[in-house]
Amino acid sequence: MSLAPRIDVLRDLAGRLPAPLDQWARTCGRTAYRLNVFAWRALSGVLRGSVLGRWTARMRVSQLWAASPEERAKAEGMYWMGHPLVARRLRVKSSGRPDADGYIHLKERLTAEGWRFPVARVLSLGCGHGGLERGLASLGVAERIDGIDLSSGAIQEARRLAAEAGLGQIEYHVGDLERADFAEGAFDIVFAHQSVHHIEDLDGLCRAVRRALRPGGIFHLNEFVGPDRFQWTDAQLHHMNAFVEALPVRFRRMPLGGVRPRPARPTIAQMIAVDPSEAIRSSAILATVRRHFRVVEQRQLGGALLHIGLSGIVQNFDAQAPEDVALLEAFFALEDRLMAEGVIGSDFVTLTAVRD
Repeated sequence: MSLAPRIDVLRDLAGRLPAPLDQWARTCGRTAYRLNVFAWRALSGVLRGSVLGRWTARMRVSQLWAASPEERAKAEGMYWMGHPLVARRLRVKSSGRPDADGYIHLKERLTAEGWRFPVARVLSLGCGHGGLERGLASLGVAERIDGIDLSSGAIQEARRLAAEAGLGQIEYHVGDLERADFAEGAFDIVFAHQSVHHIEDLDGLCRAVRRALRPGGIFHLNEFVGPDRFQWTDAQLHHMNAFVEALPVRFRRMPLGGVRPRPARPTIAQMIAVDPSEAIRSSAILATVRRHFRVVEQRQLGGALLHIGLSGIVQNFDAQAPEDVALLEAFFALEDRLMAEGVIGSDFVTLTAVRD
């Protein structure tokens, strides 16, 4: 799918969209914009006689996530977790140390419990372009690493990058986690990195993961567990907007030009139009995992303010500039204080669960 549609076509379509969706479209990435226009037309009857069924929705999700992280960043800006200061903060929250992420922490924890690495085989759910699997390979986590993703385009690129790096122990498969069916007892660890919040049948997935793990195996998640369909709370929006709107204008500019509009709670229709799978049942993930597994560790990563507040603009903060660093640290401190006071929750967590 092209990320650079003709500007005159975009302008023509934007003029036909309802006002709230038009405002959103001007600030989103181009891939999301194109999908949004298509879905809105279908939902409003412009594509008369067509039905957006489950298959069509899953194919749109597949196309959306085929875009590489680099392509998405050009249109939408750096992913908020990708900023070096945010990444450092998340490492500390994941492991207690700035030099170890959640995966190093998991390996160290399991080693202390008597595990020996590399284990025989692990599985990565919703692997995308394969960054996690290449990282796991560099850590010597497993003799074989399997990755599965709905997007054939992402899988093709993941295979290319693994081959380029000489990582023959990684194997990739196209598959739909809504209909997961893995070999019984085949895996020592199943990883899910920002993928389970795209799944509607959470119980079905957990049953499939439980069956796939050997007894004593680990289900490890790094996940968004915040409001379904990004239905942000009033407290989130109030505190996030108050902080961001006080920033100098240079920090609020979007990659494609212009100052980012004030973020608001999206409608359900807008969310479905962009990505039918996005945060479809995210708020139910923790309770569902606990029904199927014994949770041995849960670490709060935050993100209730930073996710919304920094999206599309985080690249404007220079990690070497004192003013920029001070502003980010103030935002971090605000989120931490509001979490401690119970005003907001932690929208992102790492979770380690055991298959007894």
